[in-house]
Amino acid sequence: MSRRIAAIVCPLVTLLLLTGCWSSSEIQNVTYAKAIGLDYKNGAYHVYVQALDFSSVAKSEAQGQSTSMPGIWIGHGQGRTMNLAINNLFQTAQMHIAWGHVTAAVLSQDILDSGKIEDVLDMVNRFPESRYTTWVYGTRMPIDKLLAISSLFNMSPLDSILHNPTPSYKEDSTMPPLQAMTFIANQHERSASTYLPSLAYTDQNWNRNNEPHDLFYIEGAFFNRDDDVHGYMPKSKLTGFSFMQPEMHRAPLLLEQDGELIGTLSIGLPKIKIKPVVRGDEVRFRIKATYLAAMYEYLSPMTYDEMVGLAAQRIKEQILATYTEALKQHIDVYELEKKLYRKHPKLWRKLSNDGEISILSDSSIESLDVKVHISYNGKYKRIAGL
Repeated sequence: MSRRIAAIVCPLVTLLLLTGCWSSSEIQNVTYAKAIGLDYKNGAYHVYVQALDFSSVAKSEAQGQSTSMPGIWIGHGQGRTMNLAINNLFQTAQMHIAWGHVTAAVLSQDILDSGKIEDVLDMVNRFPESRYTTWVYGTRMPIDKLLAISSLFNMSPLDSILHNPTPSYKEDSTMPPLQAMTFIANQHERSASTYLPSLAYTDQNWNRNNEPHDLFYIEGAFFNRDDDVHGYMPKSKLTGFSFMQPEMHRAPLLLEQDGELIGTLSIGLPKIKIKPVVRGDEVRFRIKATYLAAMYEYLSPMTYDEMVGLAAQRIKEQILATYTEALKQHIDVYELEKKLYRKHPKLWRKLSNDGEISILSDSSIESLDVKVHISYNGKYKRIAGL
């Protein structure tokens, strides 16, 4: 009899000890944040939240597109600290806000200039729902307007550079996207120069029913180091930046000689080697870079050897020009100091005063060897001997 009682009582006790979903909420009673924007003005933090109408998002994802624009809601809160700003937002939130689905974070230029990045990272790292795979951007645009941008063809706002920059980057690999884990790692490494792509929007390229339509693009990049050195460089002055990124898929290169257009190459699959050369307390860097290229425009006859030579020369010029422009703002755009730190940490600490000063100069790049191989010529074969 005692065994029968035990067989009944034990399962009942087990059920009482099991945790239930007492704190769960119905899906329709939750606001799902998908992007967060952070600003700092007049001594106050500003937090912007992008929330989506998931009923329309689900329809657009299932059907490929929708007949109406998916709903985008922008919330705003402010306070003396980030936590107070978020709590200010909660006061008008009609439902529980779920933060575990955030896929993008945007930092304003003001918050970057104010040196408040560490405060931001501290809050993010303490928050249990934050994800290290979140895409991170800087911006010079108004964040509320930026987060309200919709995508093409009435598709989900998630199908955009803000939430999914990878497809666009594969087409134009000039400015690599950045995830939170990489941003945080570089921010806490004294020898690293933190790169942050600058997100913007423009209505100059696409029209919807003959009406200009704003869409995202990367206009340049912010660079900072230990919150002490901060600078912004537009894309026009970062022409050599993409050629020094090992993960680059494709970047255009215009070939021009004596004012005459020769053709256009698509450059990709780089192999970059940076070697610090130490002579006493003097450090120089030797750089070797090789690329594969595809030719899609061939406007003027030129031999293969002449074309690869011209391509290598143009890439070299752009790499050095970007380095020179960055140096004006004390930006280590190619993270040369990081290479020295990895191989000679004691010497780097000595020369840089433990990261307080830059060791780079106009003559820091001792040599730059660039080689290009054109492996694809499109559907047409090159004329014999050309």
